[in-house]
Order: sequence, then C-alpha cells, then structure tokens
Amino acid sequence: MPNSVLRVDAKANSVGGGKGLDTGFLLKPGDILTIHAGPDDKWAAGAPNRFSNANGLGNPLGGKFGLYSRGMQSFLYGALVGSLDGGKTFFCVGTHLSMTVLTEGTLTLHYWDSNNNDNTGDIAVTIQIYSGPTNVSPG
Repeated sequence: MPNSVLRVDAKANSVGGGKGLDTGFLLKPGDILTIHAGPDDKWAAGAPNRFSNANGLGNPLGGKFGLYSRGMQSFLYGALVGSLDGGKTFFCVGTHLSMTVLTEGTLTLHYWDSNNNDNTGDIAVTIQIYSGPTNVSPG
C-alpha cells in the first residue's frame, strides 16, 4: 500500500493558471484511494478573509464566497480537488476522501480557484492507495 505525504500549493497547483500536482500515482479500477488533509491546515485565495482548509471557502474556517464553476463542474472556491484525466474532469477531495477508483489515470491534485495570481500557502496531504488483488475471477 503506497503511502505518501505531499504538499499542494495554492498558486502553483491552481486550476486557474497553475498546473496540477502530479502525485506520480497511476491508479486503476478497483484501487482504493484515501486522501487526508488536516482540517487546521490552511491556504488562501487572496485577501485575508479568504483563508480556508481543503474543504474550501464557505466552511467554518473561511468566508462565504460560493461556488466556482469550470465547465460543467462546481466546487467551493479554495477546495482541494483531484483528477485522473490530466485536469479534464475533477472530483472533490476536501479534508478527507476515501473512494474506489473506477477509471485508470494518474492522480493530480489541484487548488480550485478562478485565478492563481493572489493565492498563497500550501497544505499537506497524505495519500494512501490499496491495490486489490489482480486477476480475480468471479466465483
């Protein structure tokens, strides 16, 4: 089970002008992915009242700035999101995610924001992957 701690930067890894953090993890269907970010670990989307944890602005630690929509997807400004297709589509990670992977792809992590010009800070994330048994035939 790979286990890694990485730092996701609000400016460098923003969907609005940055590039997603390539975790180096190639996931496949059936893998179980767990990502955890400390609820007290904060980053910012600009001015002093725009600090939040990985759940994004609008949670108890950040101001109320609503959703940012990109294409057909919407998440709270400042949320931690992931992608398995190079940033074409995203899924919300927040402070804790545990999911069964349904499609193959390399995991990238992103700060959800409309621009990265005034973003500051980074958060630590712990990533665990459980790769289930291979070549299992139905019983």
